[in-house]
Amino acid sequence: MTKNITLRMDEQLLKDVKHIAVEADMSVSAWINQLVEQATKKDLRYEIAATEIMRMMEEAKDYGGKVYTRDEMHER
Repeated sequence: MTKNITLRMDEQLLKDVKHIAVEADMSVSAWINQLVEQATKKDLRYEIAATEIMRMMEEAKDYGGKVYTRDEMHER
């Protein structure tokens, strides 16, 4: 189910967006929707990658990796 929203933007920006949407053979609404979907997927991929990296770091200490204390990390 889709919902309607209202956006406010500068007139010149809206003209530019309309031009870009027409070049993409899309409505302004469809073009903005596509951008928001892409941004959402990007953020989700980042979150999944960060979670996976943290999991791998946790597992690394089980395979002989050294766990450093805060003081050891900041020694020069």
